[in-house]
Amino acid sequence: MINLLSELAQELSDRRHEASRKVSESVEKELHELRMESAQFEIRFTQTAVENGLRDRHGRSLAYDENGFDQVEFLIAPNPGEGLKPLAKIASGGETSRLMLALKNTLAEADSIPSMIFDEIDQGIGGRVGSIVGEKLWLLSRNHQILCITHLPQLAAYYDAHFHVSKQLSDGRTRTVVKQLQPEESLREMAQLMGADSPENRRASGAMILNAQKWKESVK
Repeated sequence: MINLLSELAQELSDRRHEASRKVSESVEKELHELRMESAQFEIRFTQTAVENGLRDRHGRSLAYDENGFDQVEFLIAPNPGEGLKPLAKIASGGETSRLMLALKNTLAEADSIPSMIFDEIDQGIGGRVGSIVGEKLWLLSRNHQILCITHLPQLAAYYDAHFHVSKQLSDGRTRTVVKQLQPEESLREMAQLMGADSPENRRASGAMILNAQKWKESVK
């Protein structure tokens, strides 16, 4: 049994290493499109030596669990000269958001999760990147239900349905109210995200929505 488990663990490790190269290349491409042009991404594998573990092809005895004998870690170097470091130690909020989006887009076909929630994915990014994030979220929505919480109008313009979330006090209790917006209401809310519900901001919001619709039609 141990020999069979060793063979299966080695085969799983080989497939992981092969897939990791493709994933790393794809994630870096996605990050470059998200205006992290110099970012480097790497998937690193480590193993822990123990007695009476599973044997790899080199004869090492390694600790194992139901996932094999590899420990997997994501490393990123957001800027030149920084060197690859664990994601949890190096990335800012905006960088983390973009990395997660890059990973989700890369693994979309293999990911069976039906719904994904992106909360404040616009953290630390501006309008130019917001439009790109909107495009990528919409592409992701073709295979998954995407719920995105945002305060960035350039991103919100790629909506299929807008919902406004508010809190109301009723009978001494605070209740959360969710309302689906009609097109005119969406224009008003997007204008407010730009600073004020003014005719100028409504026209700018309408232009962003129209450009997003044209882009969506071009890729269908």
